[in-house]
Amino acid sequence: MEKLFWGMVGGCTIAFGILLAMYLNQTGAFDAAEEETTTAVLDEAQTQETETGTEETVAEGEYPADIRSLIENSQGNYATAMLVFEEESERAEAAASEENRPNGQPTVSSTLATTQGNNSTGKTGSVDGGRNDNHEYFLEQPSETQEESYLEEESTQDSVESKNDSDFQYDLYRDHVVIKKYTGSAASLDIPDTFEGKPVTEIGDSAFSNSKSLVRISMPDTVTRLGKNAFKGCALLVDIDLSEDLTEMGEGVFDSCERLARISIPDGVTTIGKKAFNECADIIRVTLPGSIESIGEQAFYNCSKMELTKLPSDLKNVDKEAFYSCYKIEISKWPSGLERIEEGAFEDCFAIKAVKLPSTLKKLDKRAFYSCTGITELTIKSGLEAISAEAFAACTGIKELTVPKSVISIGDSAFSGCDALESVEISKNTLSIGASAFTGCPFTEVKINKRCSYQTNSFPFELTEDNYY
Repeated sequence: MEKLFWGMVGGCTIAFGILLAMYLNQTGAFDAAEEETTTAVLDEAQTQETETGTEETVAEGEYPADIRSLIENSQGNYATAMLVFEEESERAEAAASEENRPNGQPTVSSTLATTQGNNSTGKTGSVDGGRNDNHEYFLEQPSETQEESYLEEESTQDSVESKNDSDFQYDLYRDHVVIKKYTGSAASLDIPDTFEGKPVTEIGDSAFSNSKSLVRISMPDTVTRLGKNAFKGCALLVDIDLSEDLTEMGEGVFDSCERLARISIPDGVTTIGKKAFNECADIIRVTLPGSIESIGEQAFYNCSKMELTKLPSDLKNVDKEAFYSCYKIEISKWPSGLERIEEGAFEDCFAIKAVKLPSTLKKLDKRAFYSCTGITELTIKSGLEAISAEAFAACTGIKELTVPKSVISIGDSAFSGCDALESVEISKNTLSIGASAFTGCPFTEVKINKRCSYQTNSFPFELTEDNYY
């Protein structure tokens, strides 16, 4: 600000000098040289009179009106500059006082208040004194109408109203209904397809769980999702008709429904969740659509009466113990795109007679077919790299085995106890054979790569040089 002040003073001084020069030039002070070159001769008396009048005029300060106006303006600018300088000094003092004052004791500068008062008229050119401290000042702010529109739209989408009637607790949304809890006591129930004119699209988590009365349930086709444990522990439930438009079934949806006898899962469902039919001991008939890609952990655990002859055509993953102790499943056709069979997936499935594993299979985990005593035919296509520990242990019906070229390792006890296994062919590419891999098997001849590592008890007999490729 000090630089501004002295700049204005300098500017005024220069302007004053220019005006003075213009005046002197007008009076003829700078025309002497030109007069010498002219042929006109001034009267000596007139010259003396002119010079005397000029000196008197300058001495007395009687400048012409236009010159006096310019001088007055310069003096006014000087005064303004002094005022600005004084105001800036007062602002600096006020700021220093504000920093040093105790909390809760406001200090107001009279000069600053005056300045703010002058700028509050809202005229063009006025400045908001606080905008430099507020970075949001320059951001485009939504109009009140836009804000109201956004709030109204969000409110409409998220609005939900919890309601009750004599048999149900449900959430009423703008365009659908979710059943939260069944509070009735009927033995046979047709689930409503609408509440207050809005379709029922979802059965919520545990909505019908642990019912002591339900024996039969019919579900409307408006339902697309069954929540986690939706019907878990319905001890008397025997029969249920699922929605034809169902696409999602949560984990444990029919867990421990001990008397459930049959189930037909509609097309569109792609996943059978974890423990979906766990311990459904009386279930006999299950229809699985070709659209299913994954069967979760213990999905059909200990469904000992379940009859199943084929797996879904799109199936890729069978998780841990998915069909554990399903004694009666007689799978004869295996999906061509199967990729993973996890630990114990088909353990103790005594009725399986033929296992044909496709080239897409990448993982065959431990005990995958443990004690499947009914298997008489085993085909493993090239693609699988490892046969895990106890994968086919105690499969007493297998008579022949050909290990494909893709298999690099055979795990511990992989075929231990296969007491009908009379013929074994192992590829040159197999470089690791685990402990007890073939103990208890009756075959007497085998060849392996001489670089293959194995244990002294890997085979039912001691290997010699004749057993190497």
